[in-house]
Amino acid sequence: MQPASSSTPVRPSPADERAQEEAALWFARMRGERVTELQRAHFAAWLAADEIHRREYEILERIWDQSRQLAPTAKAKADSSRRHLLRNTGGVIGVVLLCAWFGLAWFDGRIATDPGERQHIRLADGSELDVAPRTRLRIKFDASQRRLELDEGRIVVEVAADPQRPFEVIAGGGIVRDIGTRFEVDAHEGSARVTVAEGIVEIVVPANGEGAFRRLKAGETADLDGKAVSPIQAVDTAASLAWTKGQLVFDSAPLAEVISALNRYRKTPIDLDAPTLASIRISGVFLLDDEASALRALEQVAPIRFLPATGRVVARPIKSGRS
Repeated sequence: MQPASSSTPVRPSPADERAQEEAALWFARMRGERVTELQRAHFAAWLAADEIHRREYEILERIWDQSRQLAPTAKAKADSSRRHLLRNTGGVIGVVLLCAWFGLAWFDGRIATDPGERQHIRLADGSELDVAPRTRLRIKFDASQRRLELDEGRIVVEVAADPQRPFEVIAGGGIVRDIGTRFEVDAHEGSARVTVAEGIVEIVVPANGEGAFRRLKAGETADLDGKAVSPIQAVDTAASLAWTKGQLVFDSAPLAEVISALNRYRKTPIDLDAPTLASIRISGVFLLDDEASALRALEQVAPIRFLPATGRVVARPIKSGRS
């Protein structure tokens, strides 16, 4: 996970790094058992000296408060980290450990994955989240609601029960509201596809008058685009969600579709060099964690060879009469 809204990590400037360290030290001091009035005055002066100081200190406060939403076992570990932080004069180390426990996404509630990067995350409420490559989303949990705002990409959520706080995903101009346990949302260019593996979800498009509405159960899928929700269709959820286990499954799919799907999970993209190859039908299970194995498997079932090029791999046909 990265504390940034894009897939390219941004290294803090030296000034930001210094402010982060100072904020961590003040955070530890101000939560000590004995804080003098002189220390409080120095802290107030430091806080007022630069807006960066206030920002970095508020980030630490949000991380600290987030521990209240952790599961009991995790909370016990976090409480131990808190006590260590207060005792440790090297407050920077304590804060770094605490931040690592919560996950960097809690710095600003954002998650962004790089090409080829998949993440499996346990959220603060106990829900499980699988994040596909090239995905950007924001996490907004508070005392009354649990919400994910999916800007782009693909996620699978296994929702932990919490009757007091509904769980929603905002994507494709609509609201996907959980009533069951496990579902996928795949958002792209202002639209989204929702697939339910277990339980039930509701899809609502508020912009459409009284609101377009669908209720999906396990084994069903539908699309939304900010204006309407498509008719419900049956789907093989085991194949659709296989990417969470590092696999892609195809049943007589055109090669162009297979390569497009693989490219979503690869660091090195595949270019289809010959249009004549696009319609070749492919069936099989392809592994995502070993990019070379997927290429070898395709070479076994189609008359193609993959050649390395700068920053990519090119798929070319095997000429007749040659191996």
